[in-house]
Formats: sequence, structure tokens, C-alpha cells
Amino acid sequence: MLNISPNFTTLKSSTVKSPLSKFISFKGNIQQNTQDAFVKSQVNNGEKTVSQCIRELEEQGYRAFRQGDFEQCAENLKKAVILNPNSAQSWHALGSAQRELGEYEEAIESYTQAFNLRPDSANSVGLRGLTKAKYAQELKESDPIRSKSLYLEAIKDYDTSLDLRENAEFYDYKVSALMATSSYKQAIETLEESISFLEEELIKQPNSSKIKAKLAQAHHRKGICLYITASSPRSGINNKAYDEFTKALEYAPNSANTYYERAKVGRRINFDNAKQDALKAIKLAPNRARYYELLGNMLIMSDDEDERQEGFNYLATGIFLNSGK
Repeated sequence: MLNISPNFTTLKSSTVKSPLSKFISFKGNIQQNTQDAFVKSQVNNGEKTVSQCIRELEEQGYRAFRQGDFEQCAENLKKAVILNPNSAQSWHALGSAQRELGEYEEAIESYTQAFNLRPDSANSVGLRGLTKAKYAQELKESDPIRSKSLYLEAIKDYDTSLDLRENAEFYDYKVSALMATSSYKQAIETLEESISFLEEELIKQPNSSKIKAKLAQAHHRKGICLYITASSPRSGINNKAYDEFTKALEYAPNSANTYYERAKVGRRINFDNAKQDALKAIKLAPNRARYYELLGNMLIMSDDEDERQEGFNYLATGIFLNSGK
């Protein structure tokens, strides 16, 4: 989606300083006569006004984005922002196209231009954070130090966005960035904020399946974070994690993955319940190898010989599924 924030208000009176050099293939500083020449080339020797040309380029860019032609979108919007560098909407849309193209550094710059022009745009700064997180993921193996730095920058952008306007998506993105940096306690705190926000939204829209799905996801992820932070199999945190997965199932009762995750933590608490959860996960998603492997590893530790044999059968099924045969 284009993700152009509808709540833009007053345009800042100051103009953006020299954002054009990355779009015009001339060496050295951008000279006024260079820009004037570009303007003349776009208005067809006076056949169109500059305003008409800007509007046409923007419309073509937005249309191309909706059609999934991000290269064409970026090409048109680069021209549009040269003609009108004070259009926050064009900078934002350009950033979105560049993000889709994997041009992360350019997208970050474009979102920054949009946010500088419209500092009330929660969407521009939030999507700048998302772009930094995507870039961080790309650099995770090749440059882990830069990757972590980008994740931390992304978290700051998400915080700024959420301060401007609470949004379920940016809570999700922030949690993902925190989990990527192993900041599980902060992730739990953010998930609690997200759950509180979503519960208030559900009161307003009690039949919203989208909000219920978001609540299920938030409780599920909180359960995972709690499970990871449990200091030992006997830690009381395991019970809290189990409760979070149970809450998630109240909103999404057919989530095989939540049954699977509850089975993982449940084996620390109650073997029989964990076995039933693993069986439920297999019933809901019979082609996922890890579900069979979890149940198999549980059963082969049983004192009952028949149960141990059953466990080996489940492990064999998991191996078969993993082999792709």
C-alpha cells in the first residue's frame, strides 16, 4: 500500500535544502540554471504549466504504485520532487516505492524529507523506521554492527510515530525490532501497551475480526518473549507464558502455531496438556514437520514403552516431511 498519511496539516514554511542531487545526473552542485533547464524540458516549451506538469507526474507515480510498478512510480516522483521539493506527499510516496525496490538508503532519505516537511506525519517517520529495520535485516550477516545500529534507529522512529498516533502496525514493527536485538523485556512492555490499545479498539468495534487477530498475535508474541526469558524450566514465568498463549487462542482458536508454542512451554508444566496441544497443532496443520518432531521428542522420554514407540513414529513422520518426499 502507498501509506500516505491522511492527517497532514500545515506545511512548514522552510524549504528542503538540496535534496535533488541524488536525482539529477550532473556532477557537482545543483545550479539554478540546471534546475531551470529541467523545468523547461518538463513543461514542453510552455505547452504545460509547472503546476500541471507536477500534478501529472504525481498522478502517474501514484497510479504506477497501485499497479505494483515501483520503478515507474519512482521515476515519475523523482521528477515531481525536483519540480516541487516541498511536497511531503510526493517524498513519502517516493520513499515507499524505493522501499519496495530495496533501495533502502534512498528511501530513508525520502521519508526524512517528507517528515521534515510534515513533522506531524506518524506514517512517514514510522515507515522510515520500517525501512531501517528491513535494511538491518539485509545487513544482519554481512555487517552485524551496522545492522544493530539500524534496528536501534528504527525503534526510535517507531517511538516517535507512536507518540504522534497509536497504531497497531507500528507496535508490531517495534516488537519485531526489539526481538531482533534480543530486547525481550522491552518487547514484553511494548506488547502490553499494544494489547491495552487493541482492547480499547475492540470495545469500539466488538465484531472486528482484524482487531481480534491482532490481539491474538500480540498475546502469542508475548508468550514467546516470556518463554525465552524464563530462567529455568521451573520458573514461574513459564506459567505466565502459558497463560498468554491461552489468551491468544481465545481470539484465534484455530491457530496451529499457538497450540504448538503452548505445547513447548506446556511440557515444562504439564506433560498431558502439552501432548494434547501438540496433537491439536498436528490436526490443524498436518504438514508441518516441527509439530511431529516436538511431539515425538516428548513421547520418547515416556516411561511407557508403547508411548515411546509412538514417539519414534512421530519423529519418523517429521523427518519424512522435512525431506520433502
